Amino acid sequence: MPEEQPPPLPFVDWYGIWAGHGAVGEDGLSWIQDPPVGDLHLKVQPGRWSDLLFRTAEYPWEAGGMVPGFAFADEGKLKVYYQSTGYDGVTYDAYAESTDGCTWHKPELGLVDYQGSKANNLLHPIDHWWVRCVFKDPSGPAEARYKSTHPSGMLYVDGVARPEVTREHYWEMRTTMQHEGMGLDQITQKMQMHQIIRGAVSPDGLRWTVLDEPLRDLGTLTLDGEYYTTYDEPKGEYVAYHRGHHERRRCIRRSTAKAFNQWDEPQFVFMADPQDPIDVDVYSCAYCPYPHGNLHLMFLPFYHRRTSTVDVQMATSRDGILWSRPERTPIIPRGEYEAVYARRHLVPLNDEEWGLLFTGTRRRHDFQTQPPEGGEENEPQEFRWAVWKRDRLVALEALGEARFTMTERTCHGAELCLNYETETGGWVRVELVPPPVTPPLPVEPFEGYGLDDADVLVGDELSRAVSWKGKTNLSELKGRRVSIRIHMSRARLYSISI
Repeated sequence: MPEEQPPPLPFVDWYGIWAGHGAVGEDGLSWIQDPPVGDLHLKVQPGRWSDLLFRTAEYPWEAGGMVPGFAFADEGKLKVYYQSTGYDGVTYDAYAESTDGCTWHKPELGLVDYQGSKANNLLHPIDHWWVRCVFKDPSGPAEARYKSTHPSGMLYVDGVARPEVTREHYWEMRTTMQHEGMGLDQITQKMQMHQIIRGAVSPDGLRWTVLDEPLRDLGTLTLDGEYYTTYDEPKGEYVAYHRGHHERRRCIRRSTAKAFNQWDEPQFVFMADPQDPIDVDVYSCAYCPYPHGNLHLMFLPFYHRRTSTVDVQMATSRDGILWSRPERTPIIPRGEYEAVYARRHLVPLNDEEWGLLFTGTRRRHDFQTQPPEGGEENEPQEFRWAVWKRDRLVALEALGEARFTMTERTCHGAELCLNYETETGGWVRVELVPPPVTPPLPVEPFEGYGLDDADVLVGDELSRAVSWKGKTNLSELKGRRVSIRIHMSRARLYSISI
């Protein structure tokens, strides 16, 4: 039986690339063991826009507008949750599914009576539950296999929770107190709006039971925007990423929990830093795990306050705590829009492409700005996919001839496969060498896997087996720790698998 090819390792940071090791030889001269050579850069690959999605209402319960929330891959298909407003003025959570991300099937779920019939794809009115985040919990019981969270508010009056008071009623009460002559400090002492996180569970992602008690009460800690929750299976814990504030700057916080209703205090993990323009804030995070492996992604809407525009950058992490950006440039550019916002989950659209839902609007972010000339007062949001070929979010690019060596990997004995692309006149050649050691010694290739034996790779390949004089099988190196030394010119390397 042939060996199964391991999942690809994408180039999204400098992780795994040997930086070199300095030494002094017996002749007294200094030298560097296998350093990267040439003009090598990490280059973010902007997503290709799809055609517009969810543009035309098909049913009466969609006539008042549709707002897709997010999509995720589950049970061999894509599932999307969206808000749908009907002729009756009521907004519902609705459900659709697809195999390609373009053609959507809206099954008759039989859950909601709409004008005398349950033959529709509605889940429930959003006053029952508002589906803002859904994830599958492999550790949960069958009746709670799917979980959902969203932020809300809870009013406390004289220290007593008043869940029946709506946000609108809260502001009416504040106004009344002000008219009665109470100062702001007095009002705040008597009446506080706490930020809370509510949860719901479901056996199938369709029938939702709202939990009576909030998952957490954040007190007066500011929390606005989305609350992205997932289950980290390798760590056996729930993880949430959500927006916060520090010194009037927006930032991203992270929380963890061993039980769904027992959360640790949030910690700051990401915000704009001194390498960013001074007027930039991070608006949200659209966290999702990488489609394979233990890599974490955030698709961050960056809010440029001077121009009131928003584009999307990407950050990556190996542990979910320490985040970096491969390049400070949009991975979803604004294009014809004034603002774009990423939705959650990077999903497979087909065997070769991944997609991420995003919204675009021709109105600038601040509510004070006027609609564009000829535009509507309430400019609608438009929904599209940002599309990439698989594992091609970021490229390790060589503009000219370059070379680098990777840190050691265990050879699984199948093949070494590259996801790469070359320009006209460009090429890639590969050696397999023993791992660099300390103290440093010259690194010579394994016999038969050196540069003289390496076949030249050109073209555009999502998974091409590297060969040495036509040989691709690595069974003789199975189980050994090896390093990969790559020579390339006018080429982009996206991922490797060995």
